[in-house]
Amino acid sequence: MRSVDRAGLRLLLFEGLDVPGLVCAHSTVPVDVRRTAERRRFVAAAGLDPDRVASAVQVHGANVVRVDAPPKGPVEADGLVTATEGLALLLKAADCSLVAAADPSRRTLGLCHAGWRGAAAGVVEGLVRALAREFGSRPGDLIAAVGPTIGVARYAVGAEVPDAFQRRVPWAHEYAFRIEGALHFDVAAANARALRECGVPSVEVSGLCTHERKDLLYSYRRDGKGAGHHGLVAAWTSGSP
Repeated sequence: MRSVDRAGLRLLLFEGLDVPGLVCAHSTVPVDVRRTAERRRFVAAAGLDPDRVASAVQVHGANVVRVDAPPKGPVEADGLVTATEGLALLLKAADCSLVAAADPSRRTLGLCHAGWRGAAAGVVEGLVRALAREFGSRPGDLIAAVGPTIGVARYAVGAEVPDAFQRRVPWAHEYAFRIEGALHFDVAAANARALRECGVPSVEVSGLCTHERKDLLYSYRRDGKGAGHHGLVAAWTSGSP
């Protein structure tokens, strides 16, 4: 990822998603996207219309929903897909991965919120399937990225985390590690592996740890219950911002 300053805000951009017409930006502190005014400022700084945004009530699940316009009411989901030009998708997190996938040939787009629960339940695979089901996007045509996530060194977990993955995918043990006697899990790497297993050839992984980068990112593990949330916003437009 690279950092840019726009409209007085610092944004993080995925180099692997830098294609004509695709806007995809990750917010940084002090913007807290749970607050309406700050969310609108972030969307505008990314070069998108704050009045044309689709977001979701995130529940750490695997539901992926198609949106063609800004929802008129709450949408309970952890993944959104669209083919509507100018419609921005926006999801939030404070340690979990925010994952983006786009099809430059069909100009389709999807985001998902993939913490360990959603990832173990298959939200990343569900995102790829939804793009195929709704718009005909083939996994091999997608470009994808995994945003800042709590790093494996900072993410001590119970056995229920790798066990939940292992019930669904045979490779989960490869992302569980013992560090100074404690069990740790690499959520970002597991999400990237899930994309590749689906057949997505190009996957960028941010590598930024939310816990360690207090200057850039929020972290629930670090800051506790009152932690703010950063956001990922993306849309297809008629040009570049």
